[in-house]
Amino acid sequence: MLLLLLTIGSAAQLPVLTRTESLPAPVVHAHSFELLANSRYSVHSGFDGTLPVQVLANVLWAMSRVPYSGAYREFYVATADNVYRYDPDTRTLSIHLAGDHRYNSGSAYEIGVATPRHEDAGMSIQAGLLAAIAFWTDTGEVVCCPMKWATDYANSNWQPAHPILMVNVLGRAPARGVDSTLVAISSDSSLPAPLVNGIDTFEILLAELAPDSQFTGIPPSLETVSQLLWAAYGVTPHRTSNNRQGLTVPSAIAGYFLTGKIYLVTGDGVSRYWNRLPPGNNLATRDHRLEPLLSGDWRPALRSASNRIPSTAPLYLIICVDDTSTYRTMQEAGFAVFNLLMQTRALGINGYATMPLTLTERSAVRNALMLPANEFPVAVFAAGEAATGIRERSGGENVLRIVRAQPAVRRGSLRIEYLLRRAGLVRAEVFDLAGRPVKVLLEQQQSAGYHSLVWDGTDSHHQPVRRGTYLITLTTGNVTVRHKVTWSR
Repeated sequence: MLLLLLTIGSAAQLPVLTRTESLPAPVVHAHSFELLANSRYSVHSGFDGTLPVQVLANVLWAMSRVPYSGAYREFYVATADNVYRYDPDTRTLSIHLAGDHRYNSGSAYEIGVATPRHEDAGMSIQAGLLAAIAFWTDTGEVVCCPMKWATDYANSNWQPAHPILMVNVLGRAPARGVDSTLVAISSDSSLPAPLVNGIDTFEILLAELAPDSQFTGIPPSLETVSQLLWAAYGVTPHRTSNNRQGLTVPSAIAGYFLTGKIYLVTGDGVSRYWNRLPPGNNLATRDHRLEPLLSGDWRPALRSASNRIPSTAPLYLIICVDDTSTYRTMQEAGFAVFNLLMQTRALGINGYATMPLTLTERSAVRNALMLPANEFPVAVFAAGEAATGIRERSGGENVLRIVRAQPAVRRGSLRIEYLLRRAGLVRAEVFDLAGRPVKVLLEQQQSAGYHSLVWDGTDSHHQPVRRGTYLITLTTGNVTVRHKVTWSR
């Protein structure tokens, strides 16, 4: 997969095509998947239709990289000149219908996806949304919004071979720009804070995206669980026009139809994920918490509901909707599944979505986990340590990275969060600047994913250390990373 490392300046506009022509290869930006998800919001109007062709190339490439379950998937592009068909294999546009058939006269591009299932359409649309946001600077500018009105217009005017399930409208307009503000804070400390700016860039992760259903069964850390739940449906800094708290995915009329309908199944029990304060129905609030529902290991019951569900995953996320007949709920489930696939890839673990579910499977999953009768499971997402070990990653990154830590501590304790991309023995130790050992913080076998450790400022004899600078070292295999901290109390 060819990706270009370029800086986007004033790229050329899409020419009027009289024949089939190729789009440029996608370019790689500096933004991580998590940062784009945390920054995401839709702009509905006020477009200026002057986007460079590179935006179109990246968005179409991203949408076509997403796996799908139906018999077909087609991409249509409407500009001020024509409606085109996009060929993902050759990255080419060919004229499908002459003339200007845009829904919004100010848009630069309107991209429609035709596929049999709304879940698949949702996955592609979410990929395109984040690909467009990747062009943001501090001032934004490349904006977009999936629009049902544009979809209805496209089906009536674009003459598609198959029904278009959603259209994403893109243009240029002022935007806030990328935002790394963390707002997903647990009200009851049931989940640690997620990381809203990751390590790997969005385009690199997407180029390597490949679902995998083989797992070791090693239980993930709570930090990994928290990250997955936030990626699927966590709160972000954006507030909508009706003052509701934005999420990592869009939602029709800011209805957020999956709130309280995503369930976590691990060896410890079944829990419900909430992104709103109790009781959970006030969409203007924000939260990041788990509500325990059932204790014990319900994974065998879940697996017995369908032989298509991977049998060795340590955790499962069940995505439910209250209405399987509407685009808004089913596409929203697709948004969440795409984010989960990207987040597992970023964590160095496997992810696999069992989707779509048959009517029989939906009923069996709901009964196996004793879910509410008015909720319908539409996807079962399995995640966990890869059975075949660490995946090959471009760039040869280290398998151990510190992702968040304090540089200085005056009181309390030091918390270090780190990403382990391959399961293994991890040893963490404190040294003074003379190289003398102060304390071993942990030495244990850990699964791939996010983890954390805490140092309370004491030595191996549980006595407070002196003021000064200390070095925390983390080691796995032949890889060691270090963090310097100044301790003052």
